[in-house]
Amino acid sequence: MMAKMNAVFVLGFVLVASAFATDLSANDCEINVEECSPTYSSFLSRSGKTVENDLKQYTSQLVDKSFHFLMMSSAFNKHSLDRPGFEKLYRKISDKAWADAIELIKYQSRRGSFGHLVQPSKGENYGKVLDVQELSSLQFALDYEKQMAKEAHAIHRKISHAHSKAGSNGSDDVYHYDPDAAHYLDENIIEYQSGVVRDLAGYVHNLKHFTSAKHAANDLGNHVFDEFLAKVE
Repeated sequence: MMAKMNAVFVLGFVLVASAFATDLSANDCEINVEECSPTYSSFLSRSGKTVENDLKQYTSQLVDKSFHFLMMSSAFNKHSLDRPGFEKLYRKISDKAWADAIELIKYQSRRGSFGHLVQPSKGENYGKVLDVQELSSLQFALDYEKQMAKEAHAIHRKISHAHSKAGSNGSDDVYHYDPDAAHYLDENIIEYQSGVVRDLAGYVHNLKHFTSAKHAANDLGNHVFDEFLAKVE
């Protein structure tokens, strides 16, 4: 009986040791005190191909988004236009993007990274940001939100499943599998985005109906819809 228990203990120890061996950072702290950090899993550095770099890029895009929609909000607050509903909608989107960027920087810090901003990979078209046409501004906002959602999905896809090309010991998974980061994106970014995309799509279709060629009073339709947006929480 004791022999069997000893065999089970030894087998369990070997399995645990082999599991740690697949993570190249498992024993770094014991070897060098300078390597003692909360960084592990896909936050490990490997030729820049880590979730850390993806999150830095996404954080920078969120900051850009915040300023874009802040400018849109200001454009609808001019004395010659005065659309408080549109101003409120775009200010809300701007504030949420700013808050998301701050929280994402905090998350990166928690995982042992320095969440500084980087140059966004895509060029910006500020002409569309300053568009004060009610319907076209909503269309722009919807496309913007969908693009941000697609990029969040791409990051999530990369880190939420182990790649089939990983070695039999799972060592390659260290660099692209990170369920903690995937869970963060799920709860704090992706779930909210689907609701915003749905709302904006509804706004586009409703405003299109109010201001269609069949209705002579397009300005009245824009005014009524703006009043509706002003009352939406």
